[in-house]
Amino acid sequence: MILSVDPATGTELARFTPQSTVDVEVALDAAAGAQAHWRTLDVTERVGLLRELARVLRAGKEKYARLITAEMGKPLGEAEAEIEKCAVTCEHYAGQAATYLADRPIPPDSVVVHDPLGVVLAVMPWNYPFWQFFRFAAPALAAGNGIVLKHAGNVPQCALAIADVVRDAETPEGLVQVLLVESGAVAGLIADDRIAAVTFTGSTEVGAIIAAQAGAALKKQVLELGGSDPFVVLADADVPAAAATAVKARFVNGGQSCVNAKRFIVEEAVADEFVREFTAAAAALEVGPLARENLRATLHDQVGRSVDAGASLLLGGKPADGPGYFYPPTVLDHVTPGMAAFDEETFGPVAAITRVADADAAIAMANRTEFGLGAALWTRDLARATALVRRFEAGAVFVNGMVASDPRLPFGGIKKSGYGRELGAEGIREFTNTKTVWRGPGSTSFAPSVLRPADLPAHNRGGGASTVPLVTRAIGARAFLNGTTHFEGGAGIPLHTHNCPESVVILEGSAIVEIDGVEHHLERFDTTYVDAGTPHRFRNASTTEPMRILWTYASVEATRTIVATGVTTRVDAEHAKVSQSG
Repeated sequence: MILSVDPATGTELARFTPQSTVDVEVALDAAAGAQAHWRTLDVTERVGLLRELARVLRAGKEKYARLITAEMGKPLGEAEAEIEKCAVTCEHYAGQAATYLADRPIPPDSVVVHDPLGVVLAVMPWNYPFWQFFRFAAPALAAGNGIVLKHAGNVPQCALAIADVVRDAETPEGLVQVLLVESGAVAGLIADDRIAAVTFTGSTEVGAIIAAQAGAALKKQVLELGGSDPFVVLADADVPAAAATAVKARFVNGGQSCVNAKRFIVEEAVADEFVREFTAAAAALEVGPLARENLRATLHDQVGRSVDAGASLLLGGKPADGPGYFYPPTVLDHVTPGMAAFDEETFGPVAAITRVADADAAIAMANRTEFGLGAALWTRDLARATALVRRFEAGAVFVNGMVASDPRLPFGGIKKSGYGRELGAEGIREFTNTKTVWRGPGSTSFAPSVLRPADLPAHNRGGGASTVPLVTRAIGARAFLNGTTHFEGGAGIPLHTHNCPESVVILEGSAIVEIDGVEHHLERFDTTYVDAGTPHRFRNASTTEPMRILWTYASVEATRTIVATGVTTRVDAEHAKVSQSG
């Protein structure tokens, strides 16, 4: 039996009989059949569904938020924010999926394409019951995949509500299946030939089981697992701002998030100030319930073992009396390696503070964990921070802020926090087959033709650089805007962005390329790739010898915007038009 229980009272809300084997078979057949057609649609057609999903989510925001609060206990305002974030993510991929999935030409004879894998099994957790699903589903659907959802056992009503959202958005029948089954059914789903890949968010222990099962079936996995994120405060940080942000980073969602800051590593020079500010703010928080009684029991055990090992209990540390699964905001000081609050993931409102001598010790302590999901670094010296962030063993480092997911940015971890990425361009490509297509000289179906539109003459880029635009088209396939730019000795072009990805090959000489603030030195025949919207520029590394590059945009209608001036040049190569604005 699958139960829905109110964590604030401990009372049962609803119960459901798990679906039968026959029901599961029907669902898998339907998903496979629907996906076989869905994959044939162009991505520009598929993203219409994402816009509808966003609309339905917003229309039912209050209803869905109340359901989240009822089943897992988070504050209603946070639940509403979760629904809004789902809608924003759907809209993001509706606008960017075509760019993220664009064919990437590799001059002179190849192209890389992204095909969907098939039906993806999503085994999802309870702590963000809508967000965890939609952050995966939006890119997976845009990429042409189907979905089978096996949700956490304690949020069955949220799972059924997701099925309602999918239906109300007029998703093609069968494409997204929501199964109410026990955890024991997951192994059979993974092994089923109709499942092409698996995504899982949850504990490291269960993630290892999922990985073993998927590995035995040779199926792609993305695993977002546990975390013990460090929040590092250096002596030159804005301590009041760091402490205020630290409270939110630790206690949002009742402390029940993989990317909650859990270990606060503070330089000794400012530790007393930080602890004072942090503890006072934590004491003012309203107590909320944890999602389940066993979670509260585990957390309290970790607190007790840490105190027994020498940690100082500054706040909380005792389960609340009365019904429900309440545990107060708890602060432990003088936490060191070997204590439960440092070594283990604390999934609830418990903060562990560790004092260190200097920045080197802080980073060493931050990395002293089996996890590697996120990290935060607080310092006023941003030049120093640029060097320090490279030393963190984590999938993300946030400077002077709290770790959070963003649909524009890849999200995931290393070590026992899992592997693979969600969100951003990387997230949509995880569940695709990255396919290389090479066009041989005898392959007429892929024979390239090069056109030089009459109205697109070579033009002077200024500063000793000139460009010749071309259009390359593979017969029966998409056309790409490309061309060459010639740089005289010492010449360069200003920092700019494009509305589409760009591939560049150095044809002659050597180049210095700056991409998103980082410089790279490229020699002849080296290649580089720049995502849409990323600021970049090229310059000739030599002051005497010429340099020439071959560039290719993943589009035939491209824009180039100069960062300093905002002037935008638009080139529509299909119709041989050039226009400028700004």
